[in-house]
Amino acid sequence: MKKRIVIFLIVAAIVAGGAFAVLKSGLIGGGSTSSDSSSEIYVMSLSEIMGENSSYSSDVFMGIVEGQESTSVTKSSERELDQVFVSEGDTVSVGTPLFSYKSDSLEAENVQYNFSIESENININETNRQIEKLTNDLSKIKGQTDEDKEKKEDLANQIEGLKHDIAIAQNSIAQTQAKIEENNKKINNATVSSTVDGIITKIADDTNPYTSDGTFITILASKEMRVKGQINEQNVWSINVDEPVTIRSRVEKDKTWSGTITKIDTESKQENNNDNYMGGSSEDSSTKYPFYVTLDSSDGLMMGQHLYIELGQTGAPEMDFSDGTYLYDYYIAYDEDGNPFVWADKNGKLVKQSIELGNYHEEQMVYSVSGIDKDTKIAYPMEDLSEGMRTVSTVEGE
Repeated sequence: MKKRIVIFLIVAAIVAGGAFAVLKSGLIGGGSTSSDSSSEIYVMSLSEIMGENSSYSSDVFMGIVEGQESTSVTKSSERELDQVFVSEGDTVSVGTPLFSYKSDSLEAENVQYNFSIESENININETNRQIEKLTNDLSKIKGQTDEDKEKKEDLANQIEGLKHDIAIAQNSIAQTQAKIEENNKKINNATVSSTVDGIITKIADDTNPYTSDGTFITILASKEMRVKGQINEQNVWSINVDEPVTIRSRVEKDKTWSGTITKIDTESKQENNNDNYMGGSSEDSSTKYPFYVTLDSSDGLMMGQHLYIELGQTGAPEMDFSDGTYLYDYYIAYDEDGNPFVWADKNGKLVKQSIELGNYHEEQMVYSVSGIDKDTKIAYPMEDLSEGMRTVSTVEGE
C-alpha cells in the first residue's frame, strides 16, 4: 500500500492575527535567548513548496509551526508610558524588561502626602497639649456646686471633642500612608518584565491599537513548539485526535520528529472568500479547520522552518503539482479589488507579485497559477507583511 501523503507545513505567527518574522538567531529549540531586534520574512521557492520530485494525494494540508502559547502583557490605562525596551521580533527571556511607566507624578504626590502627614502630626501634638491643659483645669475643680458641676461637664466635653479630632487626624494619616505605600509599589514596579521565554510578536501603538482585551505586548512562547495544520471540510474526517504523526525535514529526508494530533478545532472555521486576507475565491467556498500536533521533542526545529507531516496511508490517486504551475490556496492573498497576488522575494526584499488563477483542485487545496515559476520564492501571506521587508531563504541546521 502506498504511503499516505506527506503534509506540507510552513511557519508563521499567530497571535491575534499578527505575523511573526523569522529570526536568524535565538529561535532554535534549546538555543540562546539573547535579544535580536532584526527580523526577516522566510521565503521558499515554489518548487520546494509544492514538493519537487514528490507526489501528493488528496490529503494535502497546510499549517504552521508555532509556540505552544502566547502571553499577553497589559498596560495600565491609569499610568503614563515612559519607555518601551523591546521591538517586534525581539527574543526575550524571563526577566527581560519590556516597558516602563513614568513615576515623576507619583513621587510628587508622595511629597505632598508627607507634607499632609507632617501637618496632621503637628495638629495632633497641639491638640494633645490642649487636652493636657483642660485635664489639668478639670482636676482643679473640687467644689460640688451646680456651677462647679457645669464647668466640669463643659471641660469634659471639650476633652472628648479634642480626642475625637485626634482620632480623625490619625485615620487621615493612616489613609495617606496607604496612598504612599501604593505609590511606592507602583514606583518600585515601574518596569514591567517578561514572565516567559519567547518572541515579541506585537506591540500596540498609535497605528497598531490595543486589542479589545487591553493587550499591549504579545509574546509567543518559544520554550515549546507545536505544529498547526489546516484541513478542509471534505477531509476533516480523515484525521483523528491522538493519531501519531511523523514530522519530516524537507531538506534532510532522514531527519524526523514525532508527535501526536492533540486537537482538531472544528469550532474555529475559516471561510474562504475574497474578503479574507488569506485568500480564496468564489470558486473556492470550502471551510478550513485548524488542527494541532504536539511534538515529543522540538530540538533542532526553528520557527520558520518548512516541514512535512506523514499521517498514514491512503488509496487516493496521487498528483504531481511540482512543475511550477500550481500553488496551495493558502499562499494566495487578494488586494482590495479582489485581484490575487503572492508575497514574493525580489533581490532580498518582499514585493507583491500579481498572478492569474486557473483551475482549482479542491481536495488538494491547490490552484493552477501563472505569473510565477518554480524558482519564484514566496512567503506565507500574513496580516502584517508589507513590501520592502527583508527576506531569508535558508534555515540554520539544514
